[in-house]
Amino acid sequence: MSYTNLNQQNQPQTNRLSLQVDFDQSGTFDVIVANGFDISYQDNSSASGDYFADKLEIGSKSLNNFTMGLGKKTDVPFGLIGVGYAGNEASTETANAIYPNLPIAMQEAGIINSVAYSLWLNDLGASTGNILFGGIDTEKYVGHLTKLPIQPENQQFTHFIVSLFSLEATSPSGNDVLTSRELPLKVVLDSGTTLSYLPPDMAAQVWSEVGATYDDMSFQTAIIPCSYASHAGHFSFVFSGPDGPRINVTMDELILPLTDGEPPTFSSGPHSGQAICEFGIQKSSDTPWLLGDTFLRSAYVVYDLMNNEVGIAPTDFNSTKSNVIAFASKGAAIPSATSVNNGSKSGIPSQPTQTGLSAAKGFQEGSLACSLESLSVFSLTFISMTITALLMGSPIFTD
Repeated sequence: MSYTNLNQQNQPQTNRLSLQVDFDQSGTFDVIVANGFDISYQDNSSASGDYFADKLEIGSKSLNNFTMGLGKKTDVPFGLIGVGYAGNEASTETANAIYPNLPIAMQEAGIINSVAYSLWLNDLGASTGNILFGGIDTEKYVGHLTKLPIQPENQQFTHFIVSLFSLEATSPSGNDVLTSRELPLKVVLDSGTTLSYLPPDMAAQVWSEVGATYDDMSFQTAIIPCSYASHAGHFSFVFSGPDGPRINVTMDELILPLTDGEPPTFSSGPHSGQAICEFGIQKSSDTPWLLGDTFLRSAYVVYDLMNNEVGIAPTDFNSTKSNVIAFASKGAAIPSATSVNNGSKSGIPSQPTQTGLSAAKGFQEGSLACSLESLSVFSLTFISMTITALLMGSPIFTD
């Protein structure tokens, strides 16, 4: 067995991973810890219920006696699968136990060679994305795939923490290197978080660049006119040193619907009557900071849990090609990836004195023609190293 793609496209059909359980119809359902499942997420949603074991089928493969949580009480509208470090499972606190989650169970069952997977969310307007267990797809990114070391917390690996060296803002009117007394930042590449969270001083500069404002009365979030999604400009996230990998995130990936229905509008001010959207970069004083889906859609990320590394490269949006390479064996290095090399250069970025934001004008001036229809296609949501969505890709492969 070499690698497996959770998503299926065996003819022109697709399979939805619904992750809903009718335990009365299962002859193998077994409650392990009654009322032992209890978890909450960044957006304050939660789920609670029992831990149970049952057979989980993925395409033509299956995992017997696989441990899962049954959300009897939940406001999460979809099922979730944990794919992070086992030591970060909710069961460590609520059930005093650690169980093999999906990638670990796949490796132990011989379905994949190593505990690793790659994530390609695709762009905000796309209806599909892809998670590939046990391999990478070289057609889903551009340039080079670079390995970054995951940083431990308290000498343990629990989150996908890497070092964000710098953040730059670029638009037709100029380029700015944004500052923070916290740089370099410890950031989690967190597919379980919709938005991205930076230190307050840096988030404030980002908002000033793009023309976003923090609304603490009605929405308690940074807001921006939806029309700004069509404006030029991007933010460059640079990792692990000045010569580390660089991921550019454009405005159309950073502006999200604020509500599920008809968008609210500004009641006064320069944007009066315009639709209000949520901006994809928010502020937080909590560490480590989070780079969620608003960042990850612009990156192709490989999570290697056995070597405590991630591979990262700019994504190739809407790629229709595929070239899958499996991890060669248990604990093998990320295929086709090279280590970040910054030589003897300092790991602490310079802190330029901000005398003005030269890129702000270019970010905030532009065509007001923005399709709200495209903004409404917000269909891919991933929860902290868990997945839930309609995903499409290749069949399961074995050799």
